[in-house]
Order: sequence, then structure tokens, then C-alpha cells
Amino acid sequence: MSDASAPSAATADGTPTALPAEDGSAAPDAAFPTALTDDPPAWAPASADVATGPIELPVRVRFLECDPQGVLAHPRYLDLFDDTYMRLNTTRLGGFAAMMRGGIETLVVKTEVEFSKSARAEEELVVVLDLERLGRSSVTLRYRALGAADGEPRATARTTYVCAAVGEGRSVAFPAWMRERYLGLGGPGARQD
Repeated sequence: MSDASAPSAATADGTPTALPAEDGSAAPDAAFPTALTDDPPAWAPASADVATGPIELPVRVRFLECDPQGVLAHPRYLDLFDDTYMRLNTTRLGGFAAMMRGGIETLVVKTEVEFSKSARAEEELVVVLDLERLGRSSVTLRYRALGAADGEPRATARTTYVCAAVGEGRSVAFPAWMRERYLGLGGPGARQD
């Protein structure tokens, strides 16, 4: 299938993103611009167009996400954190599908969650994502699920991701353009190794 007729999707803001190969494989597409360059590939947002600062995702706790006590079930916090990471990925990194076609992916290697206070059905939360540490081929991100009304934490998490070459099972250094995007998240005590 030629690039002109390749299926595509769009991010929440309407930015087009490429889908994985037609056969569903996760192999990089040799005809697609590689992600493993220091400059952003054509499919990634231009640096000048990328916001900086933490990602904030407002959410409302849905009743179906609650346990019998009427509070947000603990595994659902991981869903909220993952949704926030997806927002980072689509708005600042070009989207997972394009990254994978370009030969790069991020994989979760560790997550730690601490629960502070229950969130109830219909409660408004804001999930905040920022940077804790950026290494050569790994990044640790911080998540905070805060009550929108009181700003108090309901849960916090740290997740470490590794940058990997698609289909090769080996870690690779983050390209300079991705490092710039992660560093742009900022965060208290954020550090670069």
C-alpha cells in the first residue's frame, strides 16, 4: 500500500497520525520517516509548536469505575495515568502509531503507586504528569491525581519507561528531539542523567 493511500487516524486535536502497518505488524516501516534522528521527524509536531510544562488531564470519576464502596477502584488509577501518558504522546511526541512505524517505542518497566485519599463517583480530578528523571534510554515520570476542588492528592505514581527499537527487543538512546520534549515537562527536582 502506498503512503498516499495508507490509512490514518487523528489525535484529539485533529493532528493526523499514521496507523501501524496494514498487516498489524509492529515492524518499522522503511518508507516512513525514522524516529531515530536528532531532529523531529516530519510526522512529529515541530518544536516551536510543542507546549512545555506538565501535562494536565481533567477527568470525572465515572460510577462504573468505582468499587462497591462508591470510590474509584485502585486499578483504575493506572488507567488515568496511562490516559495522561497518551495525551503526552499524542500532543508532544507524534503518537504511538507513528513512533512505531518510525522504529521506536516506549515500554513500561516499573510503576509504583501510593494512595492518599479516596476519589468518589462523579468527583472531578486533575491528573498531572511531569518529569522526575531522564536517562540515556529511560525516563521516569511522576503522576499526581488531584482533587479538582481541593487540590489534594488522591494517588501519586512513578513510572519508568525504556526507549526501545521496534522489533529488536533492545533499548536505544532517546533521540535529541524526544529528550527535549521530556525535559519540557519540567517538575520539582527533575534531573537529567
